[in-house]
Amino acid sequence: MKVTAVEAIPFRIPLTEKKVWARGVLDAAEHVLVRVRTDDGLTGIAEAPPRPTIYGESLRSIVAAVEDWFGPAVLGLDPFETEKVLDRFERWVGNPTARAALEMALADIKGQAAGVPVYKMLGGWTDQVPVCVRVPTGDADAVVGSCASFRDRYGITTFKIKVGMKPNEDVATLRAVREMMGPSARLCPDANQGYDPQTAVRVLKAIEELDITLLEEPCRIDNDRGRQQVARSTTIPLMGDESCTNLAEVRRQLALGAVSVISIKIARTGFAISQCIAHLCAAEGVVNLCGTQADSSIGVVCGAHFAASCRNVTLASELTGFLDMVDDLLVETPTIEKGMIRLTDRPGLGIRIDEAKLKRYRL
Repeated sequence: MKVTAVEAIPFRIPLTEKKVWARGVLDAAEHVLVRVRTDDGLTGIAEAPPRPTIYGESLRSIVAAVEDWFGPAVLGLDPFETEKVLDRFERWVGNPTARAALEMALADIKGQAAGVPVYKMLGGWTDQVPVCVRVPTGDADAVVGSCASFRDRYGITTFKIKVGMKPNEDVATLRAVREMMGPSARLCPDANQGYDPQTAVRVLKAIEELDITLLEEPCRIDNDRGRQQVARSTTIPLMGDESCTNLAEVRRQLALGAVSVISIKIARTGFAISQCIAHLCAAEGVVNLCGTQADSSIGVVCGAHFAASCRNVTLASELTGFLDMVDDLLVETPTIEKGMIRLTDRPGLGIRIDEAKLKRYRL
């Protein structure tokens, strides 16, 4: 079996409402569908979500990288030759989501060819994954209302709450959520590097009593001394995300002692490198969850397969991005019941593109 064609198709699906965080605003999923075909008639799909403020990629740069570099690099290869794929990708730097999407589309093909779902091919730890939902930004009452709505509708009890912009309001919001949602709720505030180290220490002390599951990226990722200071000041687990976008960065943050949880985003590291990250974290006694790039249902399914494959992904994963979108590109949208996404036994990723919707939303 050989790769015969690679496509990169940009698309835009509006969000139901704007996403606001400490470092940006998002009103639509403007992503790139990557599709790989083989001479056996199999087709693999994945998506590349550009985040220019984090990785420096754009829609146009991803399409160009796939069409000019990474796509031609895999033509003629057997999709099972993963090490050869990764070796060829090392000719270029950057472009993490472009290369990750191609590698995951190839994994989709491998699963189809082998007749097994991707999560079993990667490790087969479980067939269902608990999810964490990113709560829309707002005042305390609005955030509490959103948490209650997600709990009542989907059974979700783990909530990612954006902080890092107004420290006093952040503390008040987290207190309100804990009071109203009770002890069973898991609170995972994300500061997106919005605090300086001194403010981060003050906020962490103020919320210490609230049984916070983790706090994500309290201060700038280039401030090593500040990050170590913050980590030493609290018993709340700190999670690395923007500081841990590749294997080398993960190794560095672990050496610093700045994080005790690491978010694996398969949109930026694919399946193969994400496995390396998970194994490194396991060796260091650090747990993982699968983070989100505001993924559409395509990326959510990819993330669910990885989370289900790996025993070191012990925390609820951020697999709800498609809930924020007005529509979907898949024939069958993922479902969340009792706070879980359950994987099927369909080969590969087990998903199909709705070609009419792709035509409607493509750019």
